[in-house]
Amino acid sequence: MDILKQEIERKKRQLEERKLLQPAKKYFKRSDLVKLEEQEYYEKYGKASENSGVVENSKSQLPKGDDVDDEIGEISLPKKEVIKRLRDRGEPIMLFGETEFDTFKRLRKCEILEPESVKGLRNDFQEAMEKVDQAYLDELIQSQGGGGGSGESSFGSGNDNEDGQNRLKQKEKLMSYEEIQVNIIVYGLTEQTQLHADF
Repeated sequence: MDILKQEIERKKRQLEERKLLQPAKKYFKRSDLVKLEEQEYYEKYGKASENSGVVENSKSQLPKGDDVDDEIGEISLPKKEVIKRLRDRGEPIMLFGETEFDTFKRLRKCEILEPESVKGLRNDFQEAMEKVDQAYLDELIQSQGGGGGSGESSFGSGNDNEDGQNRLKQKEKLMSYEEIQVNIIVYGLTEQTQLHADF
């Protein structure tokens, strides 16, 4: 307990020396204490105006402000686009203490060093499936058109292609139920699908 009493007395003496605590009042404002501490700090280490002269001198050594403004003006991408591109590359969106301009510069650096790092934007499996589907469709068209000889010529370009599509639609409309069952057997579908075809 003696230690606490000594500490309280020490603080009271400090306040009396600084003339914060008036004899008639029991309390003081914290803002007054902060102001007094700032004044003591400035007296001990110098004022901010002296330090600002050093800062101004260092700014004069930098290139003109137009160059800095030009660098900032180079950001032509919105923040959302920068974030999207960094995510696609697997890079962190923003590092600690990094500004938006620094993030943009880091993105540009990544794009220059690894220009083909956009593998996330391509779906190779889907492209392969589309190629297989296209090959299957080409084979199907050739097998249907190969019998009469006119099938390949009708699937040319432009209006010939449209005529071929119309013929296929007409052929589908004219198929009877028996022809559909024959096609099921020919293409080797199971008996279960034949039962479902009865509906």
